[in-house]
Parts: sequence; structure tokens; C-alpha cells
Amino acid sequence: MTLLESFSFDTIKNFDNHIELSVPNYKHIWELISKMSSYFITPDSNIYDIGCSTSLGLKQLNLNTNILDTHFIGYDISDNMLKGVRQTNNFHILKKDITEPTVKFENASLILSIFTIQFININKRLEILQRIYNGLNYGGAFIISEKVYLSRGEFQDIFTFSYYDFKQESFSNEEIMKKQSDLRFIMKPLTEKENISLFKAAGFKKIETFFQSLNFKAWILIK
Repeated sequence: MTLLESFSFDTIKNFDNHIELSVPNYKHIWELISKMSSYFITPDSNIYDIGCSTSLGLKQLNLNTNILDTHFIGYDISDNMLKGVRQTNNFHILKKDITEPTVKFENASLILSIFTIQFININKRLEILQRIYNGLNYGGAFIISEKVYLSRGEFQDIFTFSYYDFKQESFSNEEIMKKQSDLRFIMKPLTEKENISLFKAAGFKKIETFFQSLNFKAWILIK
């Protein structure tokens, strides 16, 4: 049996391809984000992507935006993800740990978190969401995607094993189980109800689901 390397954002190769094969309809999420962003991005404002990884999604959003004086800012903690990213006058990718209270969001018309919060200590999530809420301009949006647990065990089993069937199209059973074993130490999903409770506690009142595929959900929150 081949010894498989442990999953890590610091060592994973070709992350963009990996996540497309790992999250059902991942490209479609970004297509929807691109379409919805036009309702929120305003001139002379900031657009943030926390946990931006290779910044591919943020780059595409930048290319599709023709609004003057907008600045696109991506944060990630992995050197492996950020290496080789090209910076411009209005496109900045920074190595930042968003759990640090000094990391601020300012003059934001749009903030994105695409499968990021689930990797953060549960006890730190509310404080981060509050900073996101405070950093948004009124009328601005926070778009967040997360893997969620189902409230009923029956549905959890159905969705989980359907997800494994999806992953078997690209990965071996050994690879699937190895990654699931590695992720249990670093990824702590919540139920949809628990996530929404955090959103409301942070200050958000306008909350709507715009995507779901099995255990993967996405919401749009408007300040």
C-alpha cells in the first residue's frame, strides 16, 4: 500500500484543480458570485476575499468588474497558496491571519468567504463575523460558503455517501478516506442553524441561501 501524504494547504499541489474535484459545482458558486456582485460593488470601495487561496476567484471577479476605483484584497495564511500571485495597483494579496483582531475590513462593499470559516476555531468565529459586519458599508454584502452538518442523521448519511460517490470520479477510496481523516483535525463544520445563529449574532438580519449541493451551502448576507 502506498503511503499517502497528509492533506495540508501548505503542501497541496494545483489547489484550484483539487477544489473543483472536491466540491460539487464549485465553479458554479463563483459564477453566481460574479453575477450577484454587480448589485453591491460600488465606486471607491474595497472587495475582500478571506482565505483567498490562489486568488483565482478574486482575479476573475476583478476582470469582470468595470467600476472605477475599486480595490480587490485577498487574505490567506499559506505561502504555498500565495506564491507567484501578481499584484497590481488595485489588486492586493496579503499573508494575513484573520483570527488576529488587528486585521480590519474597511470601506467594504463586498466581502467573500468561500469555504474558509469552517477551518477557524469555533470560539473565534463570532468575533471575525462581527469585524466583517462592521467593515461593510450599509447595503454591502457578505457572501459565505460552508460545508454543513445535517440536523438529521438519516440525511447526513445520504448526503455524505452521495458525496463520496461524487469524489470517486476523481479520487481513489484510499485517498478519500485519508483526506477525511486528516480534515477532522482542522475542519469543524456547523449545522445551517448554528451558522445562521452566528450570522445574526454578528449583526446580520438579511440572510438568504443562494446555493446548496449536498452538504455544501452558500448564503448572501446584506448589511
